[in-house]
Amino acid sequence: MRPSPFRFRNLLLLLVLLTGVPALPAWAQGEPADFTATLKAAEQGDAKAQVNLGLMYDKGEVVPQDYQQAVLWYTKGAVQGNADAQANLGVMYKEGVGVPQDYQQALAWYTKAAEQGHAKAQVNLAVMYFEGQGVPQNFGLAYVWSSLAAATGDEKGIINRDLLAAKLTPQGLAEAQAQSARIQEKINHPQTQADLSAVTSAGQASAISPTSSSSGSGFIITPEGYILTCAHVVENARAIKAKLGERLLDATVVRRDTDSDLALLKVTTGQPLLALAFAPARSATLGQDVFTIGFPNPQLQGVANKFTKGSVSSMAGAQDDPRFYQISVQVQPGNSGGPLLDFNGNVVGVVKAQIRGDVALETTGSLPQNINYAVKSTYALSLIDSLPEVAIRLPVPDSSLRPFADVVSSAERAVVQLLVYK
Repeated sequence: MRPSPFRFRNLLLLLVLLTGVPALPAWAQGEPADFTATLKAAEQGDAKAQVNLGLMYDKGEVVPQDYQQAVLWYTKGAVQGNADAQANLGVMYKEGVGVPQDYQQALAWYTKAAEQGHAKAQVNLAVMYFEGQGVPQNFGLAYVWSSLAAATGDEKGIINRDLLAAKLTPQGLAEAQAQSARIQEKINHPQTQADLSAVTSAGQASAISPTSSSSGSGFIITPEGYILTCAHVVENARAIKAKLGERLLDATVVRRDTDSDLALLKVTTGQPLLALAFAPARSATLGQDVFTIGFPNPQLQGVANKFTKGSVSSMAGAQDDPRFYQISVQVQPGNSGGPLLDFNGNVVGVVKAQIRGDVALETTGSLPQNINYAVKSTYALSLIDSLPEVAIRLPVPDSSLRPFADVVSSAERAVVQLLVYK
């Protein structure tokens, strides 16, 4: 099997705005790759084969061009940590090829590849910071990633680094050079890498210990960065971090309602955030289809967000508590605080808990079957109404007909993982 290549095309040189030349795959320069052998290896989980298969579909060589299949195979390789696949997937999201254009997803995948020392991803990441795409414009970080690419001998990285140096103050340049050195050290010694996101989000987050005491979910409700979650998620917190894409942001508690198990947090980003709207009806209905996105059991299931769907099973919680819905949506520890959404992507509740199996077994003699609870949105809105400056900034609910995949894609960008330090 030939080495995995890169997909890059239409790379902009910073400032001079020149169009780059696509890097051709190794097999495109010689004999065509064996599709059958590549497919077999890819299906068996070989990440290099997966990225090569993605390129075949991407460029329409050996097989008919199919961007969605390209994205599928790039994704399979990317989630295994293959830097080429991550970099190429970033390009697909950046350009909106095979998937809806999504700068934040592009930024996330470029960052993962760049943190492994992938020069082309570092160049593209620098472009995004320079242009402020999916992230606040930051010439310092654009310099950092251009400098790292330049250190590998990448021609675009060298040009961009030198051009960006002229845009920084002497102090800003010194800080960017020091940051480049820190990141390069982590790239050179990945076994000691803690959390590059704390380093690469300069001005957005402070460096912290990579190990939190607990974690949960939350969701953004205003463009200014107000976040709703469950009160028990942030109980006794010494510090709270909200993980938004690849950024780790300081969060503070603004208001609590311990009776309804709700808390309102605030983060500051310097740019408007995508926020979820509350459903126009103050109540869901029995049997209504709902879904959630959250971060269950990250130590076991990984840190990527997880989607589950179900329905409203009861209009009351345990022992007929009127504050809660019983839902059939599968939730696990870590889902608490996430949004319960209707199929238009509007909030109808806040995921609270699953029934404890040991208690149910002792009480009833049988294990519970998918019995979970969510706080009704009316109680969340009551908490928000106590802060008029927040209430007036809530987005208008969306009643338009959209493909469900688009609804989920929009919702996930407003859901954050909360890391709690006690």
